[in-house]
Amino acid sequence: MNKTSQSPVEIVAIYFPSWHVNDHYRAWYGENFCEWELVKSARPIYPGHHQPKIPSWGYFDESNPEWSSREIDLAANHGINVFLFDWYWYNGVRIMEEALEKGFLCAPNRKRMKFTIMWANHNWGSWPAITGIPGMGKSGIWLPIHHSAKDCDRVIDYCCAHYFSESNYWLVDGKPVFAIYDMATFSLQLGGNIRVKETLERMNERAVKNGFPGVYFIANVGCCDDNVYCCGWNRVHDAGEMGFKCVFAYNIVRTPEYETLPEDLPIVQYEDVIQSHLYAWGQIEKDGLPHYPVVTSGCDVTPRWHRGIKLPMDFRSWSYEPIIVNNTPEKFGYLCSLALRQTQKNPPGHRAVFINAWNEWTEGMYLLPEKRYGTAYLESLRNAIISETVGKRKI
Repeated sequence: MNKTSQSPVEIVAIYFPSWHVNDHYRAWYGENFCEWELVKSARPIYPGHHQPKIPSWGYFDESNPEWSSREIDLAANHGINVFLFDWYWYNGVRIMEEALEKGFLCAPNRKRMKFTIMWANHNWGSWPAITGIPGMGKSGIWLPIHHSAKDCDRVIDYCCAHYFSESNYWLVDGKPVFAIYDMATFSLQLGGNIRVKETLERMNERAVKNGFPGVYFIANVGCCDDNVYCCGWNRVHDAGEMGFKCVFAYNIVRTPEYETLPEDLPIVQYEDVIQSHLYAWGQIEKDGLPHYPVVTSGCDVTPRWHRGIKLPMDFRSWSYEPIIVNNTPEKFGYLCSLALRQTQKNPPGHRAVFINAWNEWTEGMYLLPEKRYGTAYLESLRNAIISETVGKRKI
């Protein structure tokens, strides 16, 4: 597959833009910091633990359009046709936008890929690996999130001017796609579901005034503590009330054994995570909103954990996610095939598979080539697309 995939299913890879030095990182951590430093300094915590991860391309600057061009070609050649950029906005204060605005949008081959953004509307803080304080979310907050209708006006105006107007922005029903990460906090701070609905309608109206046919709002229902799977399928009804057109789960990493995992070796088999995907997809789809199934490639957040960690550890009280093991390219490809079949339930034009992630190195979710498997994950994805769209004519 030497061209961008012609599959009628959008293959959307989530892009985490923390791999370049920026002014916020300079102010907080020093001149040369980005999350590559956490990747480099990670160490195994049990025999056979695959740390540190060693990227085949080295520790490159994603905000450089030459590197972004290489990423685009690699993704497009393996069937990915949309990058979903995590996008950070704190009442006008942005962070890590350089990967998109200086890298991707300035790459000479950018038209090979579509892009969209997800407002990662959560607090931004420091990592235990930097502070030495055990526990995620306990090391201090640099940028707190505060929502208001007025700020949402600014968000949509900025997006209309800088992103939606780009010819390769991802559209559904002719409308630019805009995802929101934390719908619960969004609702809480705006004053409830009805206020969210009014705010989304207001944002939609502003987009129309800016020359667009409206906005296709989608909501993340993953990454929450609603149940043992950490997946909020009970939020789908709320998402519909708020006016979201579609839902997805940002990642699926938990299994029913979470509460009984031993503290001396908190690991999870990828085969069990595949079953979690199937179960969560089915639960999400019970409430009727269109659903884009996610494929999670793995999970290992030890690069962000404090460096003095030893087993056994109280990973649950520290909010340290169990490590997924045996997530081979072959098993990942099998899950991609299942997701491609799952999205057939949506009507044409509304079929997409999300993949977490293109480059979430410090959480152990990546498709970019790494020393152990090279490009094998990407090749498995490409083979799944070919098999499900060409060989079996399923989609």
